[in-house]
Amino acid sequence: MRSILITDCLQHDFVGPIGRFDALPNALHVGHDESMRLLGPVLAEGPVARTIAWAHAQPDEKLQVIHVRDWHDGDDPAQRSHLSQFGLHCVRDTPGAAFVFRTDDLAPGKQLRLVGATGLSNFVGADLGDALQPFRDEPVRVGLMGVWTEAKISFLAYDLQARYPQFRIAVCSALTASSSRQNHFLALDQMERILGVRVLPSVGEFVDYLGGSMSEAPLIGFSHKHPEITGHDARALRETDRKLVRYLFRGCREVSVKSLDGGFSGNAVLATQSVDLQGHEQVPHVVKIGSRGPIGQERDSFERIEAVLGNSAPRVADFADMEDRGAIKYRYAAMGRGSSTSFQKLYEKGLPLERVKAVFDSVFIEQLGRFHRAAQLERIDLLEYYQFSSRWAGSVSDKLLAMGEDADAEVLEFPGSRRVPNITAFYSSVLDKLPRRARPHYLAQQHGDLNGANIILDAQSNVWLIDFFHAHRGHVLKDLIKLENDVLYIFTKIETQDEFEDALALTDRLLCVEDLAAELPPLEAGALRSPKLVRAYETVALLRRYYRELVQADREPLQLLVGQIRYAVHTLSFDESTPLQKRWALYTAASAAAQVRRRLLAAVGIRIDWLPALGGNEGQLGLTWLPGRRDAGRVLEEDVRALVQSGVGSIVCLLARDEFARYGVENLLETYRAAGIDVLHIPTLDGRPPNAGELREAVDWIQARVADSAKVVVHCVGGIGRAGTVAACWLKSRGVDTASAIAQVREVRSPRAVETSVQEAAIAAFEGGPSLKN
Repeated sequence: MRSILITDCLQHDFVGPIGRFDALPNALHVGHDESMRLLGPVLAEGPVARTIAWAHAQPDEKLQVIHVRDWHDGDDPAQRSHLSQFGLHCVRDTPGAAFVFRTDDLAPGKQLRLVGATGLSNFVGADLGDALQPFRDEPVRVGLMGVWTEAKISFLAYDLQARYPQFRIAVCSALTASSSRQNHFLALDQMERILGVRVLPSVGEFVDYLGGSMSEAPLIGFSHKHPEITGHDARALRETDRKLVRYLFRGCREVSVKSLDGGFSGNAVLATQSVDLQGHEQVPHVVKIGSRGPIGQERDSFERIEAVLGNSAPRVADFADMEDRGAIKYRYAAMGRGSSTSFQKLYEKGLPLERVKAVFDSVFIEQLGRFHRAAQLERIDLLEYYQFSSRWAGSVSDKLLAMGEDADAEVLEFPGSRRVPNITAFYSSVLDKLPRRARPHYLAQQHGDLNGANIILDAQSNVWLIDFFHAHRGHVLKDLIKLENDVLYIFTKIETQDEFEDALALTDRLLCVEDLAAELPPLEAGALRSPKLVRAYETVALLRRYYRELVQADREPLQLLVGQIRYAVHTLSFDESTPLQKRWALYTAASAAAQVRRRLLAAVGIRIDWLPALGGNEGQLGLTWLPGRRDAGRVLEEDVRALVQSGVGSIVCLLARDEFARYGVENLLETYRAAGIDVLHIPTLDGRPPNAGELREAVDWIQARVADSAKVVVHCVGGIGRAGTVAACWLKSRGVDTASAIAQVREVRSPRAVETSVQEAAIAAFEGGPSLKN
């Protein structure tokens, strides 16, 4: 099958190198960062130059090359408005209209086809159709590279697909660009999903797709002699990896490498210190080398989030493919001199808990917190998200057999008369029978494979994250669950039977958690005998402190249990874990699986957060979110039934009148009354408080029922803003001051409770005592 490479607008006025702070030459230039990503730090040696050099060397019968260029006539009245709108650009025969690659390097007999375009479509007012005429009825592979991804490249892909349905089209994310990285990747996703375009992350895969080989595309500027690679770990590098290191540091006389470990199997992760040709010591870098496809995917995944992380994370300084290997050169903005090491190594050496907390704060507040704070509540089947399937039953059984366990036993037995259902049965016969449906949970961008080897500390104790291969938008607790798993079943080495029994007791404590927003209680004296298990519990307690902000009102432990099973089972085959650690992970997985089965079969009910009772025989006031809200996948009848079973006899509903239909609960009040629940409805706009008279009415109505030992619930939609306002006013009626009332509601319900300054002002203005009529 023949191939065609089409480049689009790879011209200086669109993508030519410019300084970081230089003004854009026109409104269509993609800017410094995207130009650097596409062309590399040296124009003649970067990804575009290397790909074009390979393409120009291929015979026409193997690869036809078509270069589309913006080609304007400044004197043409029909083009003046376009040039006026976007600025003078790509005027014929000017330097800005020149390609950013060579065109004088063609193989003997090779013919380039140049297509001039003046608008968005390369088929309207341009002759791309003429260039493709010989291939009209032929199945060919077509590769696209150029700018802008969301405009020119997307339109070109659509036109090609519509006009030549027999064409197979691919783009490379490393060879396309736009002024907005977010728009670039959104466009790639859209082309893949809607148009069926194949999106390839690495240059090597793109060359392979077009029928070539990376062995035919030598690294431009590579030397077999320079720089000199030093350091004890240099000898362990395979030959191709040494070549990639030499290429990435081609402007240096020496580079020293030290292995940091980490990453997926077969990777080299290297801390580097380099000296340039003038003898200047360069800033440190981390180089990741591995199989070409996964390394390309890691670069692609990281580039999607690079701008959000800012200086708290690395930058991609360079990347390259050679043969079957790929490499990324990461630059860290403030990584100082001296050796770097992983969090795992430091933790295993006894890193003090106060320093452990500092590392966690850097990771989960300063770095990943940028993503977590933008979490959104969405419906998701967590069993599907964490890749649970009965097809893994055989693999789980094999892991147990390798551990010397009876994979066919009905129950697994552990010290202390602990007996849990065999985890293999959960996969083979339980999973397919569990009620499965999407439930509301918070999703945010995740690192995706957060472990102790992917958290790096430099000599100045700066904290850096590496290995973003698995970065994606997913369950907001995923990174925390993964790291907790590794702290327990990898970092905390279990060598003796006494330590093992302590470990099982620690798991029992963790599996008793019913409220993910609550901090783990401190250990009682003597609760765990082993100092390393005490330290493990206290470390987990540090990680769990971040949960409250992340889960908000979604506090049921089911989501944690699902993640715990996933990673504990994965640990059963790890070489790093001791045999007793693996048994510990097996106990956790089997125990958590039993809880997941029980909870799913019982159908998790609606959560009510109760304020503390203020009197001896009085009832209580609780807060919840809108029962039966269909946008969150809830069923009204089930939620009302759960409220009744919880003893709720009275409800204050604060929904505005239009919200009943908006959330699919048009018959909410009628359903309450049919279930025997007493209802007070005070329509209140979202973000606002009830007026002063309505607040007094609600507080008196609640107090009359609480005084009669009733359980009362107040809700709006989220159970946070309007409901929190009413609850705080009720506390004020019982003698609690304003600040304490708001603090109590936030402690019980959510840090976001009482959402607006208007609501806070209404609470402050509320007269705290009972009304005169009472």
